[in-house]
Amino acid sequence: MNLKILTGLVLGFLVSVSHADSNIKPFYTNSLNSIIESRTETPFLVILWSVDCPPCMQELSQLQILRDQFSAQSLVLVSTDDALMADEVERVINSFQLDQKDNWIFSASLPERLRYAIDPDWYGELPRAYFYQSPEQRRAHSGSLSQSVLQQWLDETGQYSILKTTMAF
Repeated sequence: MNLKILTGLVLGFLVSVSHADSNIKPFYTNSLNSIIESRTETPFLVILWSVDCPPCMQELSQLQILRDQFSAQSLVLVSTDDALMADEVERVINSFQLDQKDNWIFSASLPERLRYAIDPDWYGELPRAYFYQSPEQRRAHSGSLSQSVLQQWLDETGQYSILKTTMAF
């Protein structure tokens, strides 16, 4: 067996064992397909972030304000950090009170493969968001989300309350 594959499997196992009580799931190359397949009827938003990304922290702070408008099915947070940073990722998620959302962490030894599995045109810039109207219809957004971009998506889906708060995105 290839050493890189074995390392990825061991890391994924360690993350799942050491965080059995955690709400953070290991993200593998087929995880996005699983996420999409479980949401065939619901528009949803996938946010890619990292603990060492200041704009990501600002975005998580804004999502904290909006967390009640998103069900666990409509907001997916994927940390691009190494699986060994799961404790720190969990601390950040908890600090923004987003622990009840669908949380994932990269769990392979080659993050490039995971990025490619998400989007072959994505080179790792953060924050990154994907707006899914349906499993076949998605729109990518690089950089911090503005209130107008998020509002437009919320309006398009028709399933969420219109933002009534003034936010500084």
